[in-house]
Formats: sequence, structure tokens, C-alpha cells
Amino acid sequence: MTNQFTPQEKHVQHRSKFIKWLIIIFSSIGSFLFVSILTQGAVFYHWYHKFTGKERFNEPIDIDSANGYKPRKPYDDTKSMKPTTDLRYYAQAMKLDLQEYRVTTPDGYILTLHRLIDPSETSEVRDQRKPFLLQHGLLSCSGSYITSGRNSLAYYLVEQGYDVWLGNNRSWFEAVHTHYEGNLYNNEQYWDWGMTDLAYYDLPTLIENVLSHKPHHDKLALAGHSQGGLQSFIMFRNEEMQHISEKIEYFFGLAPAVYPGVQFHRGFLKFLGNRSRTGWVLLFGACAFLRNLCYFRIKIGETWLFGRLAYYLFKYLFGWNARNWGKDKKVWHFCFIFNVTYVSVKLMNYYCAKFYDCGFAATLQPKKSYEIGENHTVNSKFFKEGPNAFFPFKQSWFENCRVKVPMMIFTGEIDYLVDGTRLISHMKNFEPDYVQGENFDFVDIAMYNHLDVIWAEDLIGHIGYRMMEKLKHSTFKFEESKPVEQVVASSSPETVTIDKEKDDKLLMTGEQPELIPVEIQPNLVSVHA
Repeated sequence: MTNQFTPQEKHVQHRSKFIKWLIIIFSSIGSFLFVSILTQGAVFYHWYHKFTGKERFNEPIDIDSANGYKPRKPYDDTKSMKPTTDLRYYAQAMKLDLQEYRVTTPDGYILTLHRLIDPSETSEVRDQRKPFLLQHGLLSCSGSYITSGRNSLAYYLVEQGYDVWLGNNRSWFEAVHTHYEGNLYNNEQYWDWGMTDLAYYDLPTLIENVLSHKPHHDKLALAGHSQGGLQSFIMFRNEEMQHISEKIEYFFGLAPAVYPGVQFHRGFLKFLGNRSRTGWVLLFGACAFLRNLCYFRIKIGETWLFGRLAYYLFKYLFGWNARNWGKDKKVWHFCFIFNVTYVSVKLMNYYCAKFYDCGFAATLQPKKSYEIGENHTVNSKFFKEGPNAFFPFKQSWFENCRVKVPMMIFTGEIDYLVDGTRLISHMKNFEPDYVQGENFDFVDIAMYNHLDVIWAEDLIGHIGYRMMEKLKHSTFKFEESKPVEQVVASSSPETVTIDKEKDDKLLMTGEQPELIPVEIQPNLVSVHA
């Protein structure tokens, strides 16, 4: 039996070659004009801020400490480093290393799964580490958790004794598949996937593959930023995926994109929302969304121009400032490089199109509601909601779910892209099986925007410390036994290690924060034994 969270069969468009090429030509022109107009607006906006003196409000501030954590130097010698699209380069700059695996979803998409390791460890010691999976947001990738260096969440979790894995959704920076052939970038069937596919296929495949490499553990901790949080919530809601949900020891939502924020009333997002299905096809095609952005990233991503334009666009389109990112702008560039991944037009319909009646458009509240603070109140007179919304505000989402995954939600006080307060209000008022202080907690971080929860130089103090405090009360199962042959579940075909470990030593300096010990509990039975 299927439900609204289970992907439908792929719909094959029987278009003539002439129509297909017409769409490609029109959408190429439309995408180029759309990006060009926004880029020019971003450049003018930045220089307007420069001339008027407003740019000083976007500049980084001095951060002494956050809950006892003092931000560290991101890298030993940032000046000698060069921006690169090689993610392993940044791991090695921290005296760590990165392994890469290729894993395949049940519908044939080949995903890239990363593992951040201490190369001085033996495999036996590494097996004892508790698994922690980090899932990225929209148009981003695994690099978002690494490139801020020793202030990154991934680095901190390795310090704390966790086996850190970083997932990537389908298409990433490369369109690959097991049976679709030819030029996949113009293959409409390949790109016929959306939000439910990521929650039903990609995330479970990543989870299963991580655990297939952890024969002594039958659960993992999961953190999802923005879309990574949305994927998780959809998976948790799906009664067909309870066998995956029960493998999550604890879930940490980092500004999860469950509800849209007031920024979806901005002009360019309203423009997208008001386009018809035909309008979307003519503007963006029926394959990859703004493929030209991905192309520019490949060509100029390592240059200063890309770093500047990325900052200008983030500030102009979403109002994000860099006050919490640290003063080293080269590190900003490192972070920017691992954005603008390939995603489908169908996926963007979930976020931006009004005709997609189960997505963001179905739960976006009137602008007045956000202005007077009623967007999260139970009895708002401005309440508005579509009947097919994935996340109805006044109905329980998990009532029929056998597994209630314990969770902690982190929201940003000035995050206007997603509505964290509305999500928290729903959980407190309409989820009776979730009790604050028991299996549900939330933290609203002052002066944090949507990206600060993964890029801020003091996020370890605000987020990392709280994660460790919560997890030290959890029990990850571990069994002392001889190594067993790793067999990947049928939904997750065998993985292959791409990179090898190097015999470097992990640098542990006096700069690092006081560690919260993570103990391995022996003699507990594991389902993988």
C-alpha cells in the first residue's frame, strides 16, 4: 500500500525531438536571464551597502566564547591554502582524512557517501566509534559540515569519539545512474524525482550503508540541516519506513525546512511561485534546475570571483549576513564552493511552486501573520493551509507511527527562510507522544540565521555541546566480537571505498575544548552480529 510520502512511478513524457530541443533552448535562455538579473541585482545591492555604510552590519563580529567554547583557528595555515573543489584537501588540512563510498539506491541512483576519519587509528578502534550521519541541505552537499575547519560540526564530532559519516543526495555534482545511459543532463526520466524520493530512497540507503560498516552497532545518530531535516521528517512520517526510523538513536534538526518562512514573500520567490507548470518548463526545463550555476561552479568555483558573487547573492536573495562566520573570508570561500549542486526542477517545485499543493505553498502563511507574530500561534486569525500539505499544522504527524524518534531541534532567531517557531509550536501542541525534556527538546539560538547552524564559528558551543549532553544519556549498542563480513541490506547495494587512509597523526592541541567523554558499552547484543 502506498501513501503520499511514497514516490509515484516515473512519468515518461512522450515528446518529439523537436519539442525537447525547443524546451532545452527556451529554458537555457530563461535560466541565463533569471540568473543574470539576480546576479546584477546582488552586485548593485552590495555596492549600495558599501556606499551607504550599511555593509558594516554584515561584517563578522568578535566572538569571545559561546557556552564556554572559544572559536579556534579553522586551519593551521589558512594563508597557504587554496580554494579547491577537492573536499579531501580540507580534511587533510585538519590532520584528518576522508574516505569516499559509492552507494546505490533501490531506484538506481548512485550516491556519494563520505566518512571523516582519524588516519592514525586502526580499523578495530574505528569500529568502536559510534556512528553519526550528517545530511546536508538544498543545493548543498557533505562539504557544508567540513569546510569551516576545526570549528565545524564534523571535526568536533570526530574529536568526541564518533564515527562521522556525511551523506549526499542524488545527482550531487555529477549525474550518474545504474541503467540510464547517454547524456543524463537532458534525460527527463532521470530527473523525474522530488522530495519524496529523497526521503524514501536516498536517506534510508545512506543510513543502511553506514550501519553495514558498523557490525557492532545497530543504531546511529542523525543530524539534518534544512532539507536534510525535511527528508528526515518525511521519512519519520512514513509508516512504510518504520524499520529505518527504529535505527535512529537520536535526531538533531538544524533549521529543518518543514515550514516556509516569511522570506518566501520576497519578490523573486513570489515570481517563481506564480509560474504555471508550463511556465516552469519554459524557464527552467524539465531536468536539472539552473544547470548553468553548476557549470559556473565547475569553471570558476576556485577563483576569487566565485567567492565574491556567492556572498553577494546570499546577502541579496536571503538577507544573510556573515556576522557569525569568522573574519577569515578565505574560509567563507571554502564554504561557498560546496554549494549549487545539481537538483531537479521537480524538487524545486516542492519549495517554490504554488501548483505543487503538498509543499511549501500549502503551508506558507500570509505576510501579515509573520509581521505580527501569529505565524506560530494555534488560533491565528490569519491561519491558512492547503488540504494536501505534507505537514498540517493542527494534526498529529506521528500518531500512526510505531516508532517515535527522539529529537532535538535547533532554530535560528533571525532565520527567515524557514519557520522554526511554527515547527516547535506544532511539536509542543499537536504531538502528544513527544514530551519536552523527555524525547523532545528545542534550542533557539540568538542572532543565528539559516546558515549559521552549520557555518558559525561558535556553533560548537551552541549546538555541539548540547548534542553531546543529550547523547551521553543515550545507549548505542556495541558488541565485542571478531570482525564479521559486512553485508549491505538489499535496499543498499554494496559500497566501494574510493580513498585509502594515510598514516598521519591527528593533531590534538591545547586549543580544543574540554571533551565530553563518549563511552563504549560492551557486551550488548547487536542485530548485526
